Amino acid sequence: MTELTHKDNLKSDIWNIFTADPTTGVSVVTIDGTLVYINEQSTRVFFNETRDPNTLTGRSLYDLDFPREWVDERIQLFEKIKATGEAILLRTVWHGKQQFSWMSLIDADGDGDKEHVLVITRRIPATQEAKFFLEGEHEVFNSDFIQLGELKSLTPRELEVLALLGQKMSIKEIAGALFRSVKTIENHRESIGRKLKKTRGVELSCIAHIAGLNAEDSSRKRIGDED
Repeated sequence: MTELTHKDNLKSDIWNIFTADPTTGVSVVTIDGTLVYINEQSTRVFFNETRDPNTLTGRSLYDLDFPREWVDERIQLFEKIKATGEAILLRTVWHGKQQFSWMSLIDADGDGDKEHVLVITRRIPATQEAKFFLEGEHEVFNSDFIQLGELKSLTPRELEVLALLGQKMSIKEIAGALFRSVKTIENHRESIGRKLKKTRGVELSCIAHIAGLNAEDSSRKRIGDED
């Protein structure tokens, strides 16, 4: 009995440390999308502000401030995880920042039935760490949707150019990659700078780096960016 108590306390300590990590969002969701647990870090990631977790738990994702199609996509992933028993790594750009969500089945009730999904989410810019996640052996699912936040004023072409700037490509290299003239790409960069109020190329590259953009993001469906 003492050994079991010790193990339970150890699990509790590990969980408390894990959920208190300021860089890690943690949530537990039922297969059909009811939010069972969420920490403050996760509220900042998904709502772009800190909310009281107690006002969110027990509610369906459909009843929160998420576009329905965004929730539908996640419910489908939850169902796939339950059917296969295999975890999924989801990449998306949300509020203009790249984030990764590791989703896996857990037995939250301790009754042996795995009917909940543990979602661990971190915002990760275009770093070697992000590259490691994207090129790992596990399955990576890229969301069909994108929420651009402060980048929402950019056109799909401008978003594509910004992504390539973030990959440290020169204007000439971007022109070649997109089969456009150097002048056209320069015009796009100037337009991006005006919209984002950043005039230096290094500033734009930094923005793209933090956002973790790739060229394919320009063609994803934009949601939740209404004024």
